[in-house]
Amino acid sequence: MARFRRIWLGLSLVILGGLAAVSAMAESAETVPGQADPGFAAAVTLWLDGPEEAALPQLAELARGGNTAAQLLLALIDKTPSLQGPWLARLPRADRVALMRAEGGLSGVSWVRAAAVQSPHAALWQRLWQADAPASLGLEFVRAGEARAAREALIYATLREAGGLRALAADPEYPEAVLYLAHLDGAEVDADALHPGDPQRRVLSAEVRTQDLDDWLASAPEALPARALCEARCGADVPACTQAANGALGSHAALLMLGSPSEALIDPDRFAESARGQTAFLRRVILSADARGRQSLIKRLQDEEPCFAAQVTAEIERFRAQPTPGTE
Repeated sequence: MARFRRIWLGLSLVILGGLAAVSAMAESAETVPGQADPGFAAAVTLWLDGPEEAALPQLAELARGGNTAAQLLLALIDKTPSLQGPWLARLPRADRVALMRAEGGLSGVSWVRAAAVQSPHAALWQRLWQADAPASLGLEFVRAGEARAAREALIYATLREAGGLRALAADPEYPEAVLYLAHLDGAEVDADALHPGDPQRRVLSAEVRTQDLDDWLASAPEALPARALCEARCGADVPACTQAANGALGSHAALLMLGSPSEALIDPDRFAESARGQTAFLRRVILSADARGRQSLIKRLQDEEPCFAAQVTAEIERFRAQPTPGTE
């Protein structure tokens, strides 16, 4: 009996040691602390495909409990209008501040401040949202596996006239998708080295034919948000839809900044294929024009691609309609 107890104790220790090792591996695999938390995973799933009035309070509770991943995602949603649905838009200001931000000051404090203390990854966004963020931050995002945010950082640097992109373009890690920004800063960029349909060729005074643009939209990672939306909602003519969707954004930079808020937290394919990813694209289209401009946009889209025009119209109505209990 004593021998049996020793064997059982040994097996128990082995099993417990194995479980501890698995747990440690899961924690070490996290890019942002808390992203492996089942509660965070459930809240993200709900936010992507369900009502935000159910998902955002869950994320807020996790953030208040110290979950860094939830803090970062809330900060990104709070900072990005296209990620916000009609329920959040209708919230009274005080309720919105209490839901989306940490306590402090008159308007609360972005959760990115708390997240940055625990996560160097989150600290990248805290630096991005500062007025003096350098262009080199774009390469730091590249090295962190955040391709969309890297493009955003370099676009913001260009808008702020921060300079330095000409030198950065010589770095092998500089994103090809925004070489045109380095060109604007004086770098020599070979247009012929780019895909024939890459829209940035236009900035380089090179021709972009419609059929080549179709091919670029069908394959480029940067065009994934438009492609996924059209495949899901206008599958009868995806090329015509992606052309219309791309043009409706009003600028190539707008397309380059769309996608998963953080690729470490939400896979880009998963985000693009989700209801949230698709409404984020449509919302960005709507925000690109004022009320009068939207009327002209809808008329133009109805001539170009009626299915995509219907998606934009439905999204406008979703924000205009009165809230219904249990829905966004």
